[in-house]
Amino acid sequence: MDKIKLRDDLMHELWRLNKMDLMLTLREFIEGETATLWYLRTLNGEKVTPSQISDNLKVSRARAANILRALRGKGFVTMDIASEDRRKMEVMLTEKGKAFLDEKYSFLVRYFDIYVDVLGENDILELTRLLKKTVDNTVLLCEDGGITKEGEGTE
Repeated sequence: MDKIKLRDDLMHELWRLNKMDLMLTLREFIEGETATLWYLRTLNGEKVTPSQISDNLKVSRARAANILRALRGKGFVTMDIASEDRRKMEVMLTEKGKAFLDEKYSFLVRYFDIYVDVLGENDILELTRLLKKTVDNTVLLCEDGGITKEGEGTE
């Protein structure tokens, strides 16, 4: 099989994978409001500043502020002025936010359980191995993947 066909088939299947409900739900845990809630949940009640959220999610300060404003409006987070530095805000996950996140996470876990059942142990182990290899590959981790803006390889 030639490289062009391999590449095109891979791109096509990744595109199809990206359209699955599974990926749409998983993406929520990677970016935006749900990702912010997930990050706050990992802190086990510890307060965090908006700039820490921005840094963790790798989004601009303005984007983090918009996400927090929306989450606060829904009652999923509280924001209070920090007692030790009144110039800073402290963000915490509320019980309502935890409940919302638990429901989202429960759906994701059920979906992945079905995914594991459908593919089976050997295929899941192989898929996991290939994904790990992809993520661990330093060339692929480069910002441009070793490709210049014009689409030519770098030397």
